[in-house]
Amino acid sequence: MSARSELLKQQCKWAEATGLLPDARGYVPNLKANLYRPLSLIAKQCFSNGSGNELEDMKSRPAKMRALHSSSALVVNVFDYWTACDTKPLMKALGLTDARSRIRFEAQFPTNLEGMPPNLDLAIELISGMTVGVESKFCEWLTPKTMKKECFKPKYFPRGKFIWKDQGLSGCQELALSIHKGVDKYRYLDAAQLLKHALGLATKCSNRFILYYLYYDWPCPESEQHKKEIDRFANLVGEELRLRILTYQELFRRLSTSTVALDSGYLKYLRTRYFSG
Repeated sequence: MSARSELLKQQCKWAEATGLLPDARGYVPNLKANLYRPLSLIAKQCFSNGSGNELEDMKSRPAKMRALHSSSALVVNVFDYWTACDTKPLMKALGLTDARSRIRFEAQFPTNLEGMPPNLDLAIELISGMTVGVESKFCEWLTPKTMKKECFKPKYFPRGKFIWKDQGLSGCQELALSIHKGVDKYRYLDAAQLLKHALGLATKCSNRFILYYLYYDWPCPESEQHKKEIDRFANLVGEELRLRILTYQELFRRLSTSTVALDSGYLKYLRTRYFSG
């Protein structure tokens, strides 16, 4: 059984233990069943305005957020709680000393290129003026990427222009070109996606941003390869991006040991569903 299948099996066990009956693809009967609490108005607006079709049932499949393996459901279950709470414990758990002014899901940072910019899973705007961009992964990284698919469209390399370098990201420019040419390869870490997010953040926020890579770890051989690729990426452009790496497991540990009392229902839900192993 693959590592991804094992993770999905864990989620199915949780669903069945709570009386839910997911279908063969791992989708629960409705959106509410996959969330700790119904989407806040802020979250609902963000996902409705995003381009990911997370909330709408389609002819070919249910809404993406109804999947037990949904990364967006994980983000909402962990972070939507904080849209109406004092976020000091969350900021501390993230290693931030500033206070937040706004939390946005499915945030878009235009790159001045044609087409839609990619959706960043979460953006936390701080009172200081810094923007914290969070790229979140649940089980996506467990499936190795094929080397046949191009990571970047031609628009990212216009003739005579260096779009990352023009935004002060020289290291990212070199790495993006190396990936585009097939010299530098990443199979588990979506390095190209992180570089695209970095370009949008730099275009919109100049150098006033922090990029987080937040992922759900899973014990398997793929995890070691994933970590090696994270280290390689961080060594090349981590300082330039003010990159921070954090697992959901460590984030939960920090939240659950917070000196500030948190909603026991919130912590119990997260522990039972995602962190009981």
